[in-house]
Amino acid sequence: MNDRINKFILRYSHIFIYVVVFLLIFFNGRRLNTVMSLIYATVDTLFFAIMYQIFCRLLTTPPNWLQNKALKFFVVILLWLLSCQLLFASEYLIHNYVPIERPKPNSEFLPFITLANFLKVLIMNLFALSLAIYKYSVYAMRQAEQLKQEQKLMKLQLLQSQINPHFLFNALNNIYALVYTKSNIAPDALMKLSDMLRYVTDFGQQEKVPVEKELSYIQNYVDFQVLRMGTPDKIDYQLQQDSQAYSIVPMLLQPFVENCFTHSDLLSNPEAFVRVRIEIRQGSLFLHTENTVSKTHISHEISKENSIGIDNVEQRLHLYYPEDHTLTIGEDKGIYKVDLMIKL
Repeated sequence: MNDRINKFILRYSHIFIYVVVFLLIFFNGRRLNTVMSLIYATVDTLFFAIMYQIFCRLLTTPPNWLQNKALKFFVVILLWLLSCQLLFASEYLIHNYVPIERPKPNSEFLPFITLANFLKVLIMNLFALSLAIYKYSVYAMRQAEQLKQEQKLMKLQLLQSQINPHFLFNALNNIYALVYTKSNIAPDALMKLSDMLRYVTDFGQQEKVPVEKELSYIQNYVDFQVLRMGTPDKIDYQLQQDSQAYSIVPMLLQPFVENCFTHSDLLSNPEAFVRVRIEIRQGSLFLHTENTVSKTHISHEISKENSIGIDNVEQRLHLYYPEDHTLTIGEDKGIYKVDLMIKL
């Protein structure tokens, strides 16, 4: 409702200004002659409205030959001076040639009356120009914000498009390994992959998805890794959530979970483990992952260099949740840890 009111005010505020200008001029001269005051108010307000619209057009949507800022400034000032002269000339013609009886001013006050009329014309045109400049500043701010949003959207689409090939490449490599070794679990793994791909294709390009769908995808991914590695006792996945319905940017959690398996030593270390805990409470999602680290990925910096997904998701977090997330990534005594909080 407030947004509609703001749009209405911005769109029709100039009409209110025209009415105010008309009333000020009319009541200022009404004590001398009501008819003349009405004529002056009508002509001046009409002139004010025309000049305001011309100034706005020149500033916001100038013709191609007027794109240079210096030239635009020169043309606007020249037009403002010309408008002052035209309005002053119009009032002079009305004063001298409109056949209406009105009291003649004392000749001693004529210079002051002329000066007052000139100042009125000057102020009116300056007011019209000032309003046009204000409207131009609002227009420029909106254009800059719109450009910023478009650039943000383009960047998000680019980042989103990088996630899917990266995930598919890794998943197909895993399926290939199972098929190559003629594993009996290859069909089940392929079905899990099919479910995950359906989520990626159906929801991966949306701005937000229900949290339940993202969590279902994570469950399928963990199940897929259990089937691939055959080490269910080393993989601990826990989920706790309240009954509220939330939405989240798709494919935000998967890169962190994938990273656990990509850089772990589950197949080579008897003591290895992967732990993933997701908790949703009071409108916030908490992700905590731990995994033992393979000797080939000892440091966090090395693992970042080998993971498109983590870099990608960090950028998307900053774009989608700039003030509503915290992320801590680190390694301690051979255990790689991630703590993520997102306000949904």
